[in-house]
Amino acid sequence: MSQLIPGVVALITHARDVPAAQRERFVARIQDELAGRALVLETCHRVEAYWTSSDDPDLQAEITWLPAGGRILTGGAAVKHAMAVAVGRDSVVVGEDQVLHQLREAVDAARKGGRLDPALERLFALALQAGRRARSWRQGPQRSLADVALAAIERQTGSLRDRDILVVGAGRMGRLAVLAAAASGANVSLTSRSPERAESVAAATGALTLPFDPGQETARFAGVIVALSGPWSIGAPTIAGLAGSTIVVDLSVPPAVPGWFAEALGARFVSADAMALTEAEPLLLNGGWLARLDALIERTTLEYLDWLSGHGGRATADALIQRADREREAELALLWRRLPDLQPEARTAIEGMARHLAQRLLREPLERLGRDSDGRDDQAVRDIFAL
Repeated sequence: MSQLIPGVVALITHARDVPAAQRERFVARIQDELAGRALVLETCHRVEAYWTSSDDPDLQAEITWLPAGGRILTGGAAVKHAMAVAVGRDSVVVGEDQVLHQLREAVDAARKGGRLDPALERLFALALQAGRRARSWRQGPQRSLADVALAAIERQTGSLRDRDILVVGAGRMGRLAVLAAAASGANVSLTSRSPERAESVAAATGALTLPFDPGQETARFAGVIVALSGPWSIGAPTIAGLAGSTIVVDLSVPPAVPGWFAEALGARFVSADAMALTEAEPLLLNGGWLARLDALIERTTLEYLDWLSGHGGRATADALIQRADREREAELALLWRRLPDLQPEARTAIEGMARHLAQRLLREPLERLGRDSDGRDDQAVRDIFAL
């Protein structure tokens, strides 16, 4: 795995090494520096960017905007890391499902934005396949970051059975937190910026609902789990209620709880980044499953590198894209000659529509080339498009 295979490049930042504020700024830099080139994976604990390069520059010297603690991976190391992320081996809760959903969403976004060339298409097709296979091996209850949050509360309060727990946020993680708290025997209340969403989750889980700014009623809660995509706007009564003995776990990135209040809570405040540092060991796992995951990562990495060394699918894909670009540009040039007085805004709109249509038509053959393992799809695409 130490062999350098030119092609795949990955920039990695994780909560273990890079604070949330720096990861957030890193996302903005990726959008500036790698616009239109990279697949970006952003979760509560990581920000990663993957792309391919035909040459092998001195990336360490070139990418000066990578935050301290971030890593540059190339070739086999980048591929192996992507596989480890997909199977959940690099997660705070090993084997959790959320990162696989997030990776699939990142792949879809990159594909729609035209940032997924055949090499990345193949890489993440294999990674997602490995991720699904790894989950099929799992035994016992599914665990998520919500379980880690509850464990953090229990360490300070003891058992949560018949205790009151408040979940702030009704998105995917908020729903998981409600279910996990209910499974622990706690009495669960839920609040959200969207009362309708809170009512929907509450109806499905049996939780009670509260206003987004609950007031002094927060004093009765042993713990609060916050999972929001923005700040938790609370007034003095809510703050006073939480200031007593409540444990607050903020899973939001960036944090939803105001920094000054987090400092005031002291040890009774636990951030998402703190959980990445303190929960390094997998939960409810056995060594046999971990060894199986590691073997899957190695096997899938080698499968991808074997495919990459062939280059056949990549060459065909490049030829197909170039053919489509030539045809599109020729048709547009003919249209501009027929409509010489067309306004610039209309030209821009037509060019965008033509580019989008070409990408849609090429998506299926490019996906097939990305999954091609025996060369049959490569030959079929060359025959159909006369490449």
